[in-house]
Amino acid sequence: MKKTIAVFLILCLAAALAACGANDLYIHDPASGAEPPAAKDTPAPVLTEPDPVVAEALGGQVILSVKNEMQSFAAPDGSGKTILSFGTDTVKVVLDDRAAAEKINQFLAMKDEMYYTGSGAGDGMNELLELATDNYTLVKELGTSQNTEFSCTRSVIVERGDSRILSLRYRVNSYTGGAHGLYADRVFVFDTATGSLLKLDDIAADRAALEEAMLAKMTDLIENDVRYQPVKEYMKAFQPDLELNDALRSLFREGSWLLDDEGFAVFSDLYEIGSYADGILRFSLSYEELDGILREEYLPFARSESGELFIRSIDSPRSASVILVDKVTTDEKGSEFRVFSQGTVYDVSIDSVVYISDHVGFYQTTTHWYCSYLSNAGVQVQTLIPDGMPDLMIRYLDENGLPHSFLITRSGEDGTVILLEEEHVEAVG
Repeated sequence: MKKTIAVFLILCLAAALAACGANDLYIHDPASGAEPPAAKDTPAPVLTEPDPVVAEALGGQVILSVKNEMQSFAAPDGSGKTILSFGTDTVKVVLDDRAAAEKINQFLAMKDEMYYTGSGAGDGMNELLELATDNYTLVKELGTSQNTEFSCTRSVIVERGDSRILSLRYRVNSYTGGAHGLYADRVFVFDTATGSLLKLDDIAADRAALEEAMLAKMTDLIENDVRYQPVKEYMKAFQPDLELNDALRSLFREGSWLLDDEGFAVFSDLYEIGSYADGILRFSLSYEELDGILREEYLPFARSESGELFIRSIDSPRSASVILVDKVTTDEKGSEFRVFSQGTVYDVSIDSVVYISDHVGFYQTTTHWYCSYLSNAGVQVQTLIPDGMPDLMIRYLDENGLPHSFLITRSGEDGTVILLEEEHVEAVG
C-alpha cells in the first residue's frame, strides 16, 4: 500500500524550529485546523573558513564518495525473468594527504576486482551467473516452483572515519537457493595518516593485554547478558569438542576486528559461535577500557565544537556564500541544493533509506557519502525527491556523540526542499 506522510507540529514554532533551522523545517498540516505561521527565512549563513582551532584539533577531513552499482541478468530463454542480481558499493577516499588516499584507493580497487572475479569457489559475477543459469534450466526442466532468482550484493558501512583511523566494514549478502540467504562481514582498518592497512599488532601497545581484556569481556557477556547466553548452548550442541575460550580467541583475526566511535570490537561469522537467528555476534571494549592497551595515536579526537545543519536551494543568493567540500549525485535528473553546517558537526553521512512499518521506522540501505566533519562548510546534493515517503536521509553526530537524522523532502506549503526530523514523519493509509 502506498505510504503517505502525515507530519505533526509537536511544539510551538519558536521552540521546535529554532533548534532545527527555523522555518526551513516546517511542514504545515492542514488537518490540524491551525493557520500556518508567517514565513520566516532561515538566518543567513555566516560562514568563514573552517575554524583553525577545529582543524588543528580534528586534523584534515576524511571524505568518502560511494558509487552504488547493480546489474541484473535475465534467463537465457528470453522469458525476461531475472535470475541474478549482482551489486556492489565502490568507495573513493579523499584525504589531505593524496599519497595516503591513493594507497587506500588502490587497495580497495583490488578488493573490488576480487569481488567481481571471485576466488573460483562459486563466487564472483561470472561464476554466480553460470550457477544461476544452470539452476534456472534445471528448475524449468523439472517443472518445480523453486525460487530461481539468485543475488549477491556488497555494501559498505563506515565504522569510523577521521584523520587517524578509517574503518570500513563490507557486508556481502548472497542468496543461491535454500530457505534463506547468507551474509558475511569483512573489515579493513587504515591509518589515514599513511594509508597503511593496520593489523592487530599495529594498534595495540600490548597485544596480549588486548586479547585478555576482550576475552574477559566476552566471558562476562556470555554469562550475564541475555543476548549472548545462547552461545554456550550452541557450542555444546554443535561444537562439543571445541572449548569456548578457544572459540572466542579465534575471533582475534584480521578482517574480524575494528575500531569504531565507541572503541574496539571483534565479531564472529554466521554459525561460528551461534545460530543463524543469533546472527553475527559482536563484542566491544570502550576506549576507556582500552586505556594503556591501545596506542594513543589511534584514540579518537575530542569533540568540543557544536553546530547545526541547514539546507539552501542552489539558486538562493545566500547559497553562494557556502564553502563546498564536495558534490553528491544520486540521480543526475534530480533537484540540486546545498546542505551546510553552521559550526561543526561530525560523522556526516548521506544515505538511502526505506520505511519499514511495525514501529521499525527508516532503515538504511545504502551510503552515498561520508565526511568526518563539516565546519562552516557544505555539500552540494543532486537527487530525485519522491512525492510520497522520503528515501534519502542525512545524519550526523553532535559534540556529545548523540545522533541526529533528517529526511530530505519537500515542504507541503511551497514545495521547497527541506530537512525534516525523522520523528516528525509517520506513514498512514
